Amino acid sequence: MEAAVRAWGAAWSARDVDRYLSAYASDFAPASGLSRKNWEEERRARIGGKSSISVTLEKLVVNIDGQSASASFRQTYRADKLNQTDRKTLELRRVGGQWLIRKETVGA
Repeated sequence: MEAAVRAWGAAWSARDVDRYLSAYASDFAPASGLSRKNWEEERRARIGGKSSISVTLEKLVVNIDGQSASASFRQTYRADKLNQTDRKTLELRRVGGQWLIRKETVGA
C-alpha cells in the first residue's frame, strides 16, 4: 500500500497525468464538488501546464483494515514558483489487487 502512495507521488512529480489519474478509484469524489470528468480535465490542465513539479512525501503513516486503508503524510509540493507544505490523508480501497484513492483530505 505504501508503494501505491509513493507511485502516485512519483507520477505527479513526473507530470505523468495518465499514471497519476489511474491512482484514483472510479468512485473517487473530488472535494471541490466538481464532477469526476471536470476534475480530471482540471488536473490534466494544471499538471500539464507546469514546467516542473516536485512532490515529496514525509512521515508517511499507513493503516490497513482489510480492503480499506488510509495514508497520512506531510506533502511538500513545488511547481514553478509555488512551494507549499500540507498534511494530507488519502483513503484507499483495494480493487483487483491495486490500492486506489477514494478520498483526499488536506489538513487532516
